Amino acid sequence: MSTTETPDFARDGSLPPDTSPWHAFLLRTAAQRVTALAEQMLQPHGLSIRHLGVLSAIEAEPGQNQRGVGERLRIDRTTVVALTDHLEGAGLVERRRGTDRRMFALYLTPAGQDRLAELKEFTAEVDERFLVNLTAEERETLRQLLIRLLGS
Repeated sequence: MSTTETPDFARDGSLPPDTSPWHAFLLRTAAQRVTALAEQMLQPHGLSIRHLGVLSAIEAEPGQNQRGVGERLRIDRTTVVALTDHLEGAGLVERRRGTDRRMFALYLTPAGQDRLAELKEFTAEVDERFLVNLTAEERETLRQLLIRLLGS
């Protein structure tokens, strides 16, 4: 099963017996579900979550090189190059010669900025669909807990 496929039990909300106490399983299942929703939203635009990650990383730090994007997103060099090639071909990203002639600095094009703003609206819809069963307070608690877990 690929990382974007969602098992039947995850789609219908049920969980296999004896798995609900296992945090790693619950986190993985939740990640699969939200990933499937996001990929479904991005697919008509010819993009993936990784493309969105690259666009967001470039927006956060314009002018960084591909290696920096890969390190930030924990994506290998070859994959970052392929993602950047695709985004450049779509007119969303441009490569400019950096201070080191062997490296390219990455920037969003105006079309890339517009597309990223649009995609951020879509991801807000994905969050809403994914978190529909939680109150605003529970959502904030979950966000804070996940940040703490990722910081450990």
